[in-house]
Amino acid sequence: MVREEELLDGAARVLAGDHSASMVQIAAGIGTSRATLSRRYATREALLKAVAVRAIEVVDGCLAPLDLADGEGDGGEGEGADGAAFDAALEELVLALMPAAHLYGFTSRDATVLADPEFRAGVDRQDQRAAAFFALGQRLGRLRADLPPYWIWYSLWGLLDAAAEGVRDGHFAPRQIGHLVLTSFLSGTRPGTQPPAGAPAP
Repeated sequence: MVREEELLDGAARVLAGDHSASMVQIAAGIGTSRATLSRRYATREALLKAVAVRAIEVVDGCLAPLDLADGEGDGGEGEGADGAAFDAALEELVLALMPAAHLYGFTSRDATVLADPEFRAGVDRQDQRAAAFFALGQRLGRLRADLPPYWIWYSLWGLLDAAAEGVRDGHFAPRQIGHLVLTSFLSGTRPGTQPPAGAPAP
């Protein structure tokens, strides 16, 4: 029997390519029958909500490197964090989010999903965590201080969505987009005196 996570990832893959895919089309894309899929999810709405819950879980896992932003003195953010640790966590975050955006980016635009309070609460919690992480990067001098942390987070998702769409349209190979997203993101968010990570020394 197909594991729940595999089934939902398969459904997400179909829906990422066709947001209007029916239960029959989703089942075919996964490689199962409509009846089998319906035994687990009675309606398309139920399936979408399950995919949304899975999306929150997946992105939560991607946000794990941000744990270095916990603790500053009496419990604030940033105790012990340095620029090198932040840069490593940032690169890990970007690379981890790419497959998540490819599969689950559509959930942030689907009306059924957006109407789910549990999904909205999960997204809000993730936004706050990411914004705190980017604010730490600003305090460490690794990110531009003139950009709101939420803008940095949203702009990263914009690049990830663009990369996922470019792969689906056949313009980019999956192996290309890590470099493209990371380079574009860092070139717009690094302070002007610092070159993007990996750039040759002048």
